[in-house]
Amino acid sequence: MSAKERTEHVDKGFRRVDLAYVELASSEIARDINRDIVLEIVRSKQPISRADLSRVSGLQPSTVSNIVEQLLQGTWIVEGAVARRPRGCRPTMLSLNDNLVMLVADLRPRRAILAIIDLNGRMLAHEEISIFSDP
Repeated sequence: MSAKERTEHVDKGFRRVDLAYVELASSEIARDINRDIVLEIVRSKQPISRADLSRVSGLQPSTVSNIVEQLLQGTWIVEGAVARRPRGCRPTMLSLNDNLVMLVADLRPRRAILAIIDLNGRMLAHEEISIFSDP
């Protein structure tokens, strides 16, 4: 079957996908996607425990633990207080590292806006600079 024939198969208004030509994501891409998922959940639900991360993300607890360890080593997240629970293990809560900042630039033809933001998106400082160009 040619490429044209594969793309022209239409059944009830939907294009049929020939799975023989679909490539699987590499393990490296899957790791990156899972890390981004965990980081976004920490950002939106912080503070959060590893167990809650596993439940919310749908990832295996061992996968979450490996990702959390990488994010802790990279200083993207920090461990905080130990939560009190009526029974079972007392989980350590995770949050984004407020001490990690980014420099953001909005460059325009006649001016530049520079800002320093933390990982939660809070603007810590900003400066607008005029850019003069010779005609």
